[in-house]
Amino acid sequence: MGLKLYLITDCFCIFMGLLTIIGNSVILYLFFTKRLDSRRNLRIILYMAVTDILFAVMIMPQICYMIYNWDTNFVNYDPYVIAAIGWPLPLFLKACVGLNAGAATERILALYFPIIYRKVDHVQCSNILMIICMFIGGIDVVMSTCSFSFEPRINCSSLGCFVNDIFRTYWGTSNMACGLVVIIMSLFVFIKIQKLSRKSGWMGSTPAERKKNMAASQKFTQANRTTCGILLSSLFCMTIPSLLVSLVETITGFSIFEKFGAFYVASLLTSGAANCLIFLILNGPVKSKINTKTLSDAVTTVASSKPYNSSKQTTFVDLT
Repeated sequence: MGLKLYLITDCFCIFMGLLTIIGNSVILYLFFTKRLDSRRNLRIILYMAVTDILFAVMIMPQICYMIYNWDTNFVNYDPYVIAAIGWPLPLFLKACVGLNAGAATERILALYFPIIYRKVDHVQCSNILMIICMFIGGIDVVMSTCSFSFEPRINCSSLGCFVNDIFRTYWGTSNMACGLVVIIMSLFVFIKIQKLSRKSGWMGSTPAERKKNMAASQKFTQANRTTCGILLSSLFCMTIPSLLVSLVETITGFSIFEKFGAFYVASLLTSGAANCLIFLILNGPVKSKINTKTLSDAVTTVASSKPYNSSKQTTFVDLT
């Protein structure tokens, strides 16, 4: 049954990888055609889409190699091939966790410290966060390469089978710590949103003021809903499973890698696919204008009140 689980996991990774590439490609299209404004606090969403696509594309050779060389009796993958094509996992796993933490931090500032949130340069902070995430992920890649054991491992289809115990302990502990941080930050976001949902604020004394405040309230609620959806999908698809895997292996020594194969790859691809679907489904302005005939009218939102000279009007989604 163990070998069949390897094949099932790899086939699942292929499916989720294709779904991740297609879904996040739609989001990238919306950004690069100026339907979504990447200059503001949506920059983290843009980076999430980019990293999800890059990981799905770069990890496909490993998945295809494992499926092609799968056997009903036993599997014996070439460690040199695994070392050459398995490096995207440690790189993008840390990047994904870091971007989720950044999204949670952005909502915490908006919910608890709105004055500071308005003063923050979201683009610059997102760029710095992305650089830090890739740097930490790069450190994991270097460490995994240095700890790699170029010896055959029978019936094991994961990068974790080929690295030594020191790196597995570090990787599991660091992933567990990052997971706990993201969970705690997400809880702060969920609790505050739950409290705000029970309150009805004053909308103003004049119709124009009430209309303006209502629009701002709807945008704020939409941003909270979208971020909560992405955080929940990341928690259940990647953070919590990764945390449990690290705890189980630390306490009992039982390796999920040897039982299920490419577990982290499946979790990361599932999280990427779920994130893009949640963004497209929960984001009202995006959802209402997805056209099956053409993507030229994919997204719309409240148009600018100031007219400007342009033959084609550009619209933006504002998740403030």
